[in-house]
Amino acid sequence: MAQIRASVIVLLVLLAVGMFTTEASAAKQGFPTGCCTRYSQGRIDIGLIHGFSVQTVNVCNIDAIIFHTVRGRFPCVDPTKGWVMKAVYKLREKAEGLNKKKS
Repeated sequence: MAQIRASVIVLLVLLAVGMFTTEASAAKQGFPTGCCTRYSQGRIDIGLIHGFSVQTVNVCNIDAIIFHTVRGRFPCVDPTKGWVMKAVYKLREKAEGLNKKKS
């Protein structure tokens, strides 16, 4: 019985350390850990964007696209804006092109 308890405790400690390490890694990269609560104003040049994340109203208060910029910033933008969806489309095309090169 004592061996089982020790195994469970070790497993829980390892899981806790793994979760903390993952969160610390994301924080080091500057990625926001909370939800976007408002949209950034203005447009962002597509050349400054190298990725994006999607925030849904199911998890947070507003739907948003979170762009990942080459300068390490993560502006939240309105997904209903035409320029935002155009940028997302271009980023997806770029990713698909990279995938085809590997095939």
